[in-house]
Amino acid sequence: MATDKSKHLDEVLQSHRMAHVEPLMNKYIKKRDEVKEGLDKKYSQKKVSSPINSGSYAKHDAINTKFDIDLCIPFQYDAFTTLEEMADDVFNFFSKEYKDLQLVQYEIRKQRVSIGLTFLIDGDIIKMDIVPGRELSKGDYEKTKNLNLYVRAKLDKPATTTQTNIQAHIDHIKEKNDERQIIRLLKIWKTHHNSDIKSFFVELIIIRAFEDNAGKVPSELWEKLNLALEFIRDKVTSISLKDPANSNNIVSNILSDSEKINLSLEMKRMLERIYDNEDNIKIYFPVNDKYVVKQKGNGHSKLKTESFG
Repeated sequence: MATDKSKHLDEVLQSHRMAHVEPLMNKYIKKRDEVKEGLDKKYSQKKVSSPINSGSYAKHDAINTKFDIDLCIPFQYDAFTTLEEMADDVFNFFSKEYKDLQLVQYEIRKQRVSIGLTFLIDGDIIKMDIVPGRELSKGDYEKTKNLNLYVRAKLDKPATTTQTNIQAHIDHIKEKNDERQIIRLLKIWKTHHNSDIKSFFVELIIIRAFEDNAGKVPSELWEKLNLALEFIRDKVTSISLKDPANSNNIVSNILSDSEKINLSLEMKRMLERIYDNEDNIKIYFPVNDKYVVKQKGNGHSKLKTESFG
């Protein structure tokens, strides 16, 4: 019997719900709050506000096979002489001062705009990114929530700076429930097919797909996904996606021309294979088997919801 594509995709989303990893999430949240407290204490005279939540969990588009709970600490304009000094100071705080027996010291990393932390808690590896940002001018953050970030050099890319607004990113996806469904599905595809396309790019192009088809978005889950995949296939090589927090930052430019062509071809091949055989949807969008239990007797399976709701 042919696969009911919308039913399958619903099962995929249900099996990737964050509720299934509630015990792990509780560890993340507890550790996040401890890190917040440490940053608050260290930078009580330099911060412009307490650290704010960011990342996929804050945007409510996380999946339980790969997610992050990130923090951004906003600093006063005159807290540091340069953005590089700010970024290095936060790195040095965690590598030299911050005391936590669960923090894996040799795993503290300088990343492009963040400091990467790794904690080992009861056998679970928990990763967290800390993004330092500085307000654009004295007192500006309270009014605009804009921040300047230091971007470290990488390979042939020199060090630079960029402007962002965490709250604007969260607001951009807020209450977009249909879009978040499709974003989660594309993240599942990314995870299982080892795609290194940035999640922020995925978020922006899916939201744009729905905006450009306002009033024509279908109700069935597969039809919504199909619309998004066709949009990426047809538009990714030419579309301009601006950062909602900074119109000068063209997020679509993070992909090279060849990467855009390859992504378009991937979408084309995926759609053709699913059109050819509906069962192929399970290859691209698999259920998380960890949260599916087989039922004896009738050979059917159902989502494992008894533990987490």
